[in-house]
Amino acid sequence: MMREQNIVVCDTIRALALCHNVTPTFSEHDKFEVEYQASSPDEIALVKFAATMGMNLMERDQNLIHITNAAGNPERYEVLANFPFSSETKRMGIILRHQETKTIVFYLKGAEVVLRNKVRANNRATVDEACENLAIEGLRTLVIS
Repeated sequence: MMREQNIVVCDTIRALALCHNVTPTFSEHDKFEVEYQASSPDEIALVKFAATMGMNLMERDQNLIHITNAAGNPERYEVLANFPFSSETKRMGIILRHQETKTIVFYLKGAEVVLRNKVRANNRATVDEACENLAIEGLRTLVIS
């Protein structure tokens, strides 16, 4: 069954807003001014990009992630498991439970050489081609599932 493209895009942006180890901090003087703390500037860049698309990281600790979605509605997720990035695995993942719907989701992101085997066989050629085209342009790639 094919999912509608707008749902896929929304889920991808949601994955960027949730699959990371970034912590937001807010200014004492301006509660709308957010700064992000993380060990990786790449992670911060992805969270900032998600924010430009309307998925804003509001709160994050070891047990909870709170975002506001593009419609301005809050979404709260319980962190069930966290698999931090390592140079050995070249990926990171997180298992979350949406507090309202109780839906459990596993987000995984990482290098295409590691994640290509996690992509359905009938979609691998598409992923391989897209990553190759980006690499030809000198760009780094990240696969999100």
